[in-house]
Amino acid sequence: MNQFSILRRRLLTLASGAPLAALLPRGAAAQATGEPIRIGLSAAITGQFAQNGFYMRNGVTLAVNEVNAAGGVNGRPLKLYVEDDQGPNPTAAVNAMNKLVNQDEVIATIGPHNTPAVLPVLPLLAQYHVPALTGASGPVVTQQNNPWIFRMRLNDEIGAALLVDYMLDKLGCKKIGLAYVSTAFGQGGIKMVHDALVARGVQPALEQAHQISIKDFTANLMAFQQAGVDGVIVWSDDQPAGLFVKQAKTLGMTFKVAGSTGLSQPAFIALASDAAEGVMAVTDFSPDNPSPEAKSWIAKYTAAYKEPPELFASAYYDALYILVGAMRRATAMNGPAIREALTKTSGLVGVTNTYTWTATGDMVKQGFITRNVNGKPVIASVISR
Repeated sequence: MNQFSILRRRLLTLASGAPLAALLPRGAAAQATGEPIRIGLSAAITGQFAQNGFYMRNGVTLAVNEVNAAGGVNGRPLKLYVEDDQGPNPTAAVNAMNKLVNQDEVIATIGPHNTPAVLPVLPLLAQYHVPALTGASGPVVTQQNNPWIFRMRLNDEIGAALLVDYMLDKLGCKKIGLAYVSTAFGQGGIKMVHDALVARGVQPALEQAHQISIKDFTANLMAFQQAGVDGVIVWSDDQPAGLFVKQAKTLGMTFKVAGSTGLSQPAFIALASDAAEGVMAVTDFSPDNPSPEAKSWIAKYTAAYKEPPELFASAYYDALYILVGAMRRATAMNGPAIREALTKTSGLVGVTNTYTWTATGDMVKQGFITRNVNGKPVIASVISR
């Protein structure tokens, strides 16, 4: 539908006697009254990925409390509404977003995080004029030409290519296998890995998909061994990836393993135990990041929660401040004005990265390759493109 048709429909609706609030962007009527500014968080509160949601909520809550303690946004406090999207669950994600925009009447959201959860909510963001910040790294997220989604983590299209370069040039791998979770995240990421390998003149020795709920990788691992691989790139979530490397070690396999961000996460390291040692990942946050912002953040988070932060807490802490910066620049406190202000984000220094909006919706061009050492991911290389 073109802009003229949309305007004509709204004018006809007004002529029919509909209240003005019905014509405003979602949540605008409530936001215009001087009440607290309503923002949403869509995260995995229950289910297999609840630990990631726990960290997301910690990071966002800490930032909200800081903003409110400092006087809020233009004198108005933030009010956070949290809904459970159960991680990579498309149906739960749609239900969570519907609650946030229709029941909680938020004007902007943080999350969902997982690529399979983001994709089905994109039409809702456009329908209700609600901007959302996500850490979903699947390339497909910002390939939909949807102006309401803003990615504040490294796009897998960049990370995959740089990880391939690292495995070939730094680790000296010659025969590489690919393992990936059969979701939009895994399929999109592994395609980027495959294309990057081919561009370097290397054909993958073997490619294998697995379900997100898989418990036994024996057949997959034996196939990689029979293919004679000396390295495997795993594009999967933290829990299945943890089982993959743990079972590989149990079976005595010695190929090198590297992969997506999940392979640097606490859940992966805890599940894989000593098998996580030496495993490499593309990520945006490492506890040994030497920047002053990261050091200050680590101290602040540790004091608040009695444990050090990880990627999800850190990235979504930044997301809240990206959103607040846009709200302070916005010409009005509604979704369209905030969306427009988000596109003006430039050179914003956070605890995990420096954020600048680009026309694709991607705000980050730099990250790290980490290696797990003594149960912690440490920076092996700074990567950018």
